[in-house]
Amino acid sequence: MKAIKKRKKSEEERRSHKKTPHVPGQYLGYSLQTTRFLARLLEAELDWTVSLEVFEDVGVETSDGKRIAEQEKSTYDGNPVSDRAVGLWKTFSNWIDAVERGDLPSEKTSFEIYVSQPKTGDIVRGFSDARSLEEARRAFIKAREKLWGSAPDFDLKSKVSDSIETYVSRVFKADENVICKIIKAFTLTCGSGSPQADLKVLIGKAFVPLEIIDDTLRYAMGWVKVQIDCLIEQKKAASIGVKTFHSEITSFVRKHDRRTILISLAQNPDQEEIEADLKLKTYVRQLEIIGCDYNEKVRAVSDFLRASADRTQWSVKGWVHDSSFDEFENSLVRTWENQKRKTDIIMSSHKHIEKGQYLYSECSLHQAKLEGLEVPSHFTPGSFHALAEKEEIGWHPDYKTELRIFIKRKGQ
Repeated sequence: MKAIKKRKKSEEERRSHKKTPHVPGQYLGYSLQTTRFLARLLEAELDWTVSLEVFEDVGVETSDGKRIAEQEKSTYDGNPVSDRAVGLWKTFSNWIDAVERGDLPSEKTSFEIYVSQPKTGDIVRGFSDARSLEEARRAFIKAREKLWGSAPDFDLKSKVSDSIETYVSRVFKADENVICKIIKAFTLTCGSGSPQADLKVLIGKAFVPLEIIDDTLRYAMGWVKVQIDCLIEQKKAASIGVKTFHSEITSFVRKHDRRTILISLAQNPDQEEIEADLKLKTYVRQLEIIGCDYNEKVRAVSDFLRASADRTQWSVKGWVHDSSFDEFENSLVRTWENQKRKTDIIMSSHKHIEKGQYLYSECSLHQAKLEGLEVPSHFTPGSFHALAEKEEIGWHPDYKTELRIFIKRKGQ
């Protein structure tokens, strides 16, 4: 019997010396901050800044001084925004403190709770739906009545659990103007249940081809973590400019993008747009000087407008770096110069109009690549017309003189 008791005691001792259980939910909460930090970088404007643990879990500062203060809530342990959730009341209590200290002016701050799964509660939904001070005041009173009971007796107040009592009291006893302004500026945002899947959707919408989304997402997460860690090690605020992030990820995409063709995003111009350019644009006058017919001019207008639209869209989406358009135009100018010399030699005995037609024809057949990618058939001719619009190139041997004569004749 003694031997059996001894063995049992030994097993109990071994159990008592085991390490405390791991808490994966706690790690998930911290990890969610970095995930949301990256999401904010993907959503923000280029001249904005995103920060981590500066004035909130994740913060966004706009170019005009406004702020978004976002508090992250993991759903690992249940519903973090239920009517009696500690995290909900602690967050609003902290926001009241920040507003009263002047750290987060309510007039310039949007307050947000992000929950990784679709979760809600009557109180948080009422706060989030309020879009005016009057609606915020009604939502505040309704929340107070639900937890404390009706004023002035507040007969339910004693039933509020100790875990939230301090935070609830801070909110309900605060200056009503302060808390109502916070509620008015508050939004509840819920993820799909998978923050990583939500990130993939965001990064796909931003500027990343489908085939390299996973690689780009892994790189972006790693890059963001390294930047944040380095800033914290240097005792600096963990803030990253969106423009810096955008340039870094765009460079990664360009390096790893296996596409060979730039897809046109431009729609065909309508007749009104075409007629406007036919009447007003210099590049159209350049074609008239060398005797191009109506159909040739219409095709030129279509190419010009579609190329212009593609340049804008490719730049906005980050598919092409702005400096690459300058390089592309420079290559077209060199091509024009070479073709002009060739024209002067081959067509030396021909009239100026014929030389212009020949030069225009040769340049129209030229197809150049942009950042090593093939461009739509309208893009190179349209870009030649953009240069002709600026009079950097022309088709007639004396195009600048002829343009002045043409304008003077039209003005008479």
